[in-house]
Amino acid sequence: MKNVLTRDMASALLIFCIGLAATLYAWTHYKLGSFRAPGPGLFPVVIAGLLTLVGLGLTVQALVQKVQTEKPDFEFRPFVVIMIAIIAFAMIFPVAGVLPAVLALTFISCFADTPLDTKGKIAVSCVVAVIAVVLFRLILGVRLPVLTGVW
Repeated sequence: MKNVLTRDMASALLIFCIGLAATLYAWTHYKLGSFRAPGPGLFPVVIAGLLTLVGLGLTVQALVQKVQTEKPDFEFRPFVVIMIAIIAFAMIFPVAGVLPAVLALTFISCFADTPLDTKGKIAVSCVVAVIAVVLFRLILGVRLPVLTGVW
């Protein structure tokens, strides 16, 4: 008999559950509005709904696939590194701004499971930080402090 709980199935169910929880939360806590006059909850509901559908599709695909994949195993190190990166972002952002916070987030996250050397991690961090500033501050016009006290 085929083992149902494979790595693909576990990932698909996680995506489905996160999407469903986000959809339900946004649906119940924010005003949706309409497509003509969208409320603050319309975009989160649509994106989370799409994530739920993707998770459902991946779940169905994992159920019907013929290839046996290995059982899921929890890797503790990447989980801890990503949690540390998120905590660092949350602590740095209010004090220093979005640029240093994204730099720290990306640099620390690179230690989770990338074969990059230190120069590569610094390069990736700088590119992601610049993209974040350009996207949110310049293109979307979100009023975020890029460097606190400077810009």
